[in-house]
Amino acid sequence: METFFGKSIDRDCFEYEDRSRISGGLSDARSGLSRKRGAQMTSLPSDVQVAAEFYDHHYAAAPADPIVLVPGRKLILGKKESPRSCRFCGNAEPKVSFKDDAHAFPAAFGNTGLFSYYECDVCNHLFGEGIENHLGNWSKPMRTISFIRGRNGVPTIKQPGPGRGWRLEAADSGFKMTAYEDDPFFKIDEKTKQLRFELHRDTYIPVAALKGLVKIGLTLLPDGEIEHFRETFGWIRETDHTQPFVSSFPVFRTFTPGPTHNDQITLWLFRRRAGVDTVPYAFFIFAYGNEMLQVFLPSIPQDECIYNQKLSLIPFPAARHIEDQAHYGRPVVSILDLTGRTPVKGEKVPVVMGFEEIKSER
Repeated sequence: METFFGKSIDRDCFEYEDRSRISGGLSDARSGLSRKRGAQMTSLPSDVQVAAEFYDHHYAAAPADPIVLVPGRKLILGKKESPRSCRFCGNAEPKVSFKDDAHAFPAAFGNTGLFSYYECDVCNHLFGEGIENHLGNWSKPMRTISFIRGRNGVPTIKQPGPGRGWRLEAADSGFKMTAYEDDPFFKIDEKTKQLRFELHRDTYIPVAALKGLVKIGLTLLPDGEIEHFRETFGWIRETDHTQPFVSSFPVFRTFTPGPTHNDQITLWLFRRRAGVDTVPYAFFIFAYGNEMLQVFLPSIPQDECIYNQKLSLIPFPAARHIEDQAHYGRPVVSILDLTGRTPVKGEKVPVVMGFEEIKSER
């Protein structure tokens, strides 16, 4: 069976039209978003207020509070019961072992504190050598410019190919850019104090990166929800990424300009409220650095109610203080298509950065 998400997208809402297909689409949420009521709600901008009311009516957080990771905090999901069983493959001890630390999301995103008891060593290695590697390659440029420290620090990005070339790496007080006059890497606009350049992504398969994101959401699920996602668990374990499951599956990205807490990571799972049958069943929020991703968790049985339906969903607003928006600009929403099933090589990622000063090294 192939599951389909989405077709056409409007500026302020997402509409999905397709026969016999799962439809869906949510927009941007952000760590610390507070869905306020009454007098508190009136203090929000009108578009944020409308969106907050929409989501408050259609969805409930599960659990109520997000997981917020900060340095020094460690949390292990699940129970260390015996025999332990793996929610991803369904096997249990002694058929499979649970000796390795199972990260709830990859260490490349700065995860030093969120693990689970219910991912076996076989699945841990399968994901780490497969879909999480593709997710790492796809996300590397954003992790670099957001100063996200993985196992080996903030990733360095350099020009592909042999010989000398440009190089972008983290320094103590900002970025260090190495480039040569005969091969310029960036353009400087001193009037607007902006740098413009392009970063290269390492080779990745888009749908494999998508599976890596969905795997994070499946890790967050309460035990009682697992039965609704059996087909999805099987899909992320499939190593043949040409096999169909989703053909149109938007991932919503919010980029928040300006300085952020690059050592704070937020994850938040949302589930459709009881009695609501006009929106997709579940999604989760993954916020790190300047970026927030909102990712669907396709549930074939729970999304049956929206087959053949046209859905119009308001973007979930990003939370940011008004004074920050005035200085750095509003969060920017984009829709990502990660359904491609063949390797993408040499992809370029355009970047615009503000600066206060540039120091040249001779």
